[in-house]
Amino acid sequence: MINQPLRGVRRFAEAEGRDPAGIDAILRNNPTTESTVPEIADIPRMGDETDVDHVFVDFVHLADQGVDQALDLLRQTMEVSR
Repeated sequence: MINQPLRGVRRFAEAEGRDPAGIDAILRNNPTTESTVPEIADIPRMGDETDVDHVFVDFVHLADQGVDQALDLLRQTMEVSR
């Protein structure tokens, strides 16, 4: 799902004379209130299975549910991810 469009972008860059390896790709994920800790902790593995260069999990969208809840989910995710 991610690799094919990214390869297309890199092909376009190469066709324009740019180094396709010079284009970094970031996989950004925004967990929802329905996301589970194991699902969120699995996101970096998804990055390993793609051609992306960086993986970023953004918990800011959960802050409207309460900052304490978002921070608790972040803490639990970090514990599982270690």
